[in-house]
Amino acid sequence: MVGHRLHYHRDLGSAPAGRPRAGLDFVRSRLSEIADRLGGEVTQNAVLVACELLTNASGHTCGPTGIDLELDPEGGRLTVSVSDPSSRVPLLRPYRPAEPHGHGMHIVDALAAAWGVTQRPDGKTVWATLAVP
Repeated sequence: MVGHRLHYHRDLGSAPAGRPRAGLDFVRSRLSEIADRLGGEVTQNAVLVACELLTNASGHTCGPTGIDLELDPEGGRLTVSVSDPSSRVPLLRPYRPAEPHGHGMHIVDALAAAWGVTQRPDGKTVWATLAVP
């Protein structure tokens, strides 16, 4: 089905302590299924972006509640989305290389073609789109 969108979703609401790990395992598994359509660099970058978004949701909210991957071959993009119950929007803080934390959104910003936040009644979804050659 070349040219058709693929959408994968994993609900993370039932395993509070293991949400980030379960989300990352899900991402790795789904990406391995479509890696030939993405290429190695996009696959690696998508895992890193997912890890950063899951880590941010874990560190700044009650934890991620869901993760989605959507491949749009015709649009040349892969979108990674992480939902959580907080309405607080992540910010791209000033870059401070000497600080041990606070680099997650800089990594997302550097790897993604675009990223943003969609507010929902029960929280938000932070998404990042990667270009697929």
